[in-house]
Amino acid sequence: MTDTPSPVATRRHGRVLEIVLTNPPRGYMNARMAADLLDTVRRAQEDDSVGALLVTGGLEGVFIRHYDVGEIAQLSTALAEGKIGPENFDKGSNVLDLIQAMLDSPVPTVAAINGMCMGGGCEFALSFDMRVAQNGDYRIGLPETRLGIIPGVGGHYLLARLIGAARATAAVMRGAVFAPQEAHRLGIIDELVPDARVRGLELAQEYAARPRIGIAATRRLARMIEAGAPQQEVLGQTAREFAGTLIDSPETDRLIARFLNEGEDILAD
Repeated sequence: MTDTPSPVATRRHGRVLEIVLTNPPRGYMNARMAADLLDTVRRAQEDDSVGALLVTGGLEGVFIRHYDVGEIAQLSTALAEGKIGPENFDKGSNVLDLIQAMLDSPVPTVAAINGMCMGGGCEFALSFDMRVAQNGDYRIGLPETRLGIIPGVGGHYLLARLIGAARATAAVMRGAVFAPQEAHRLGIIDELVPDARVRGLELAQEYAARPRIGIAATRRLARMIEAGAPQQEVLGQTAREFAGTLIDSPETDRLIARFLNEGEDILAD
């Protein structure tokens, strides 16, 4: 057990859990951050009092700069010396498990990108439901091929979900990185704002105000759509999910009763 402070800190804002990542001096993701972040995310996802996750960077001008290349060099040496083999990578890693946990999250996730967001940091951000970035002179993207490697935890796939396979492939092969304005134009970023944390918290609180049962059903259907499930299969599952939101859901019952009894305004909060 290390005595150094964790690079992962949390703050509660009602039903929103804010996760702040601070790993000075450069703001790299490394094995310690990945392990602590995975543990924090999993605990939050199992906590019914958490309605949304917000993640932002704690260093000035940095969300996550990229993964620690020094640790990647150690992996390269271990492979060259036969201490590990390619088969070891089939077992996964904390970073890969973190990406999967975000993609499978039962609660909505918002990345508030407030600075450098490249490589593994960008892959992490791409796994969120929504990305808001603030104006500034920094870069977002996947530069790994500049070092002769590739995005190692799904960045190519995750980027293709947002901007299409052809443009994602071209960007990865080029090792392209983008200014926030260009990332927004391409569709990598959902909103470009003066203060990513402030706007991210607003969005996370909006998500958190919605009952988990409807959010979870929507996420399950989204995974089917992304996987290319046949139309009839998706429509059938949609009907079952709709029925599921009506069964044994006191919150749904309360909200419908309020609608019927208090003016029938579906936009009332």
